[in-house]
Amino acid sequence: MGRSSTPEMVLIFRGTHQVMSAEKHLKKGGVAMRLIPVPRRLTSDCGLAIRVSLDLRDRAREVLSAAKLLPKSVHLLRDRGEYDTVPF
Repeated sequence: MGRSSTPEMVLIFRGTHQVMSAEKHLKKGGVAMRLIPVPRRLTSDCGLAIRVSLDLRDRAREVLSAAKLLPKSVHLLRDRGEYDTVPF
């Protein structure tokens, strides 16, 4: 995925187990995603997060809702490494 012109969201979960489970469901659901270290600006609770393109938000929400794995917070990556908290 890397840094592209397409806005990206960072999904934060309650723990590593939830992140790994969410990864499995998103991949199975055909949602392109990437496991990343949690940006320190967001939280130090869990070591991993998931990054998804903003244009895949609806599909990601659909897949994670069906799996009962909604993230505890979602952040939109802005320029210069800043984040805005957004609804999922």
